[in-house]
Amino acid sequence: MNKLVLILIMCLPYLASAQPGVAPVVEKNGKKYYEHIVESGNTLWGLQGMYGVPVEQIVKENPSLSNGLKEGQKVYIPVTADSIKKIPTTDYKVDKGETLYGLARKFNTTIDDLVALNPELKDAGLTKGQMIKVPIQESGQELPKVDPPIKPIKEPLSTTPNPFVVDTITKKDGSKEQISFSFSDSTIRHIVMSHETLYSVSKRFMVSVDEIVRINGLISTSIKEGQILIIPVQKERVERLEIKKIPDNKEDKATGPLVFEKKKKYKIAVLLPFYLDGGDSYSSRVSQLATQFYMGAKLAVDSLERRGLSADLIIFDTKNDSAYILNILADTSFRSMDLVIGPFYEAHVGMLAEYCKEHIIRLVCPVAISEEFLEENRLVYESVPTGEVTMELLAIQLLKNNSRDHVVLVKPNLESDVAMYNAFREAYQSAPYVGQRPALVETSLDGFTSQFRSGVVNHIIMPAKDKKTAMKFMNSLGRNGSRSSNVFVYGTKEWEGYSEISNMTKNKYNFRFASSNFLDYYSDIAISVNRRHRAFFKTDLSRMAAHGYDVVSYFCADFFLSTTVKKPTMVMSGFTMEQVSPTSGYRNTRIFVVQQEEYELIDTGVKHD
Repeated sequence: MNKLVLILIMCLPYLASAQPGVAPVVEKNGKKYYEHIVESGNTLWGLQGMYGVPVEQIVKENPSLSNGLKEGQKVYIPVTADSIKKIPTTDYKVDKGETLYGLARKFNTTIDDLVALNPELKDAGLTKGQMIKVPIQESGQELPKVDPPIKPIKEPLSTTPNPFVVDTITKKDGSKEQISFSFSDSTIRHIVMSHETLYSVSKRFMVSVDEIVRINGLISTSIKEGQILIIPVQKERVERLEIKKIPDNKEDKATGPLVFEKKKKYKIAVLLPFYLDGGDSYSSRVSQLATQFYMGAKLAVDSLERRGLSADLIIFDTKNDSAYILNILADTSFRSMDLVIGPFYEAHVGMLAEYCKEHIIRLVCPVAISEEFLEENRLVYESVPTGEVTMELLAIQLLKNNSRDHVVLVKPNLESDVAMYNAFREAYQSAPYVGQRPALVETSLDGFTSQFRSGVVNHIIMPAKDKKTAMKFMNSLGRNGSRSSNVFVYGTKEWEGYSEISNMTKNKYNFRFASSNFLDYYSDIAISVNRRHRAFFKTDLSRMAAHGYDVVSYFCADFFLSTTVKKPTMVMSGFTMEQVSPTSGYRNTRIFVVQQEEYELIDTGVKHD
């Protein structure tokens, strides 16, 4: 009995140094393994006992073991539920500011094992005072109970913006040579800037997105300004740098339009949230809109083939999930795309814009996006003006065509609408104008009815998308009793769908709104495209299908067809692309002014382009 106890005591160092939770976890061919270093006294039966993995499975994963174990040999043992259970644990109280990454380093284990031991951490993360299970330290002794708990290991803070440095060395023959260094076994703390995405950070530091997510214990790929990320520095390397002479006429920044080579056949990627496999964020409405957009896009490519375009339309399902988009971009074949159309959500534009800028691919956004995505990126095209841009263009149009009229701008109550108010105001007061600039009357929602003038045409602008604000405005207008023949009220496109606002009042006061599109189903082009849509898809052309048709028709014709080829007519949209600055992307500056007349919406024929 005493001998047995003695043998067990002698074996403790081997058991402790090789147990799950201590052996490093590596990934091979998409599977995770414990990397066990064979020590004196190890046997296959002993490994089975240590890791809870049958001998047959260990040998299957390591064919060289058929010749027996050798000291120093690496054995890869699959990480399984049984091996997780083999980790000897103790309870630990989480301190303020501790992370899974810090705890994994403190207890010489992995984040995956900590989550496996504490499944609740997968979604909820760590909170101060939480009791979790952690591996017993390597010595076999439990961690002493400390109150307060031991502080987490602090990562060294580096002020170096990039972990690579360049130096010059003098060789024995007197010549000089430049070399670059990077260092292993260290990390830096990176503070996220406003324009950065997880994808751009990963490319900057040459670390995979998955690695950054794993090390920082992130539960999604979303990051925000000011967030601190721990970034592992690449393994040590020394390489010679080729020093090239800088041309005398080198520009500080590339400007103007980009030039692309002509091809016999083009690849067009369309990224849409179809939700083909369902999922937690599944939306039937969004899935339908994505399908309709695709139908219009497909019809456009078929039509352009008759004009000489040869192109493949390649469809990707994004599921409204940044992880799916990152997987799409991770495939090196995506670099061969000539045009990317998408995504449907502004939240995903950043990563696509960064990717397209790096690989010189034009990106057309089919939805309104913030102009910050256009800054310093000539590859991005915004096909739908934002509310602010629409109001800016409306102000310029009124200043140009209605300078003799009385223009009243009503300030909305909600902060979310004030941006449109400011855009109209600034454009009206600063846009180029010959002669004495007409006055702009600014007023509040409660006092705008007192600003009407008799004997002149009154244009009343209420830049608000909010339903309650729109209803209050129109109700006040109805109670005012002013003559309506000389009043034109301007709201936003959203008012069109507010059934609570009386159509009679809209008709009476010549309700108008500025829009990037106007669909007249009785126009010749709409009838023609709808016939082809019915023949192909056995259903009528929807507004989203018309939008898909117009976006693909315009940009593919503009990018890929010869200037001598007659360009297709748009069904409902207008496009006048204007570069925001010499180094930035392009925005659409075409709007329609739509008016409700006799309970129907009509195009007033007044356009800004």
